[in-house]
Amino acid sequence: MSQPIDLLEPATKAFIEKVNKQGGTPIYQLSPKDARKVLLDLQADQVAKLPAEIDDLDIPVGPEGQVSIRIIRPKGNKEILPAVMYFHGGGWVLGDKNTHDRLVREIANGANAAVVFVNFTPSPEAKYPTPIEEAYAATKYVSENGEKLKLDSSRLAIAGDSVGGNMAAAVSLLAKERNGPKIDYQVLFYPVTDANFDTHSYQQYA
Repeated sequence: MSQPIDLLEPATKAFIEKVNKQGGTPIYQLSPKDARKVLLDLQADQVAKLPAEIDDLDIPVGPEGQVSIRIIRPKGNKEILPAVMYFHGGGWVLGDKNTHDRLVREIANGANAAVVFVNFTPSPEAKYPTPIEEAYAATKYVSENGEKLKLDSSRLAIAGDSVGGNMAAAVSLLAKERNGPKIDYQVLFYPVTDANFDTHSYQQYA
């Protein structure tokens, strides 16, 4: 049977092998602060990024009274674009607008849309369900303030990777249960959908 690393594309395999050779303390043994620094340091190399217009905003919503969002638009595009709410992965502890900068630029340019990156409060600073409620509140705010934000909130999608995929699914369910925002599309990248870690794919590849 092939080893998991042999199934990766060459560029990803080279990156994983480079990281493994560096050694160091496993990330799960580090404090949240140190683990976040490791993740940022791993991405410190200069890489090509698609051009984009960036707006950072604090919106007055959520259980803590304020949520930070970043709106990413294709460079030079002055259209009123559809919105893609994006929730990042990182085990609810790691990741932010910097770790996902290249990805959201690619989504914005590839989809010709404005990506609204929600910088929800991570754990352990926030306890459940604060991050999900922040994500829902931000989605609701965008859906109700499209004109103010120069977005076409009548065309609203929701997406996320890993635990962000979990959050995207949760926000979609909350929107349905609460008669909230109308979400047209949901895109989940390798979402966390089970906390038992006992699936065949998890045992084989994780």
